[in-house]
Amino acid sequence: MRPAYPREDRERFVASSGIIEIPVIADCARGQAMLTYEQLISYLIEHLERQQITIAHTQEQLNLHNLGRSLQVICLPQQIDTGVWSQPPSRAVISMHWPAEFTVASIHGQPIIDALNQIVAEQLHELRHANPMVFEVTYFLPLRDEEQQTADFDHLTEKVLNIFADQPNIDENLEINFIMRRRIAQPPVLAQLTVTRLFPVFGWHAEQVEDAINALGYELNVVLPRLAKTFQPARNETESTLDPQFYLRPPTA
Repeated sequence: MRPAYPREDRERFVASSGIIEIPVIADCARGQAMLTYEQLISYLIEHLERQQITIAHTQEQLNLHNLGRSLQVICLPQQIDTGVWSQPPSRAVISMHWPAEFTVASIHGQPIIDALNQIVAEQLHELRHANPMVFEVTYFLPLRDEEQQTADFDHLTEKVLNIFADQPNIDENLEINFIMRRRIAQPPVLAQLTVTRLFPVFGWHAEQVEDAINALGYELNVVLPRLAKTFQPARNETESTLDPQFYLRPPTA
């Protein structure tokens, strides 16, 4: 899979946005050590904050069976009115999975793994090359009542494609999903519309991680305002509304 943004476009964006490197990332780059989970998450959150991308909620989880770790970051368009929601506004959910093998490699290094268990080392080598780590961004798009009732897939698809038309690699890296809901004695309605994009990390050092995170931030800055303008949630001043979530910085960041 190709990177989501041409390098020259990313460099122009980075230069104009004033990104400041985190010291621990720079140290890892000089030492060519694999980034730890904590360092990677810290860099992601710092980048989103510096780009003034509105973070509504973060959640970290630990799988007690395989000790894998995962992160979700919910981002909203800038200056969105969060006071009255009858349904959530357009939002982007960044998700990432960090297998337990990556924690071992990032802390102890590949030579120790080789010495302790050659089989594990071979499995880790295959995993790191065959299945690169990916930042997955899923955009959740609110639908008006008439859009839910008519469920015009072609029209909604065209609206989405127009928003992403100038983004790179959408022919291979853009997934539109529709979820229909049907209740007894009622006609089916379109319950959910989402768009998913993938930002793979092709290596484990600072520069390679920066490429994926900078591309991700670039797209959020461009696409979120368009989605908020095109897909506006229905509003109801009389019924109970959803409470905005308060953003708490992940403890690992």
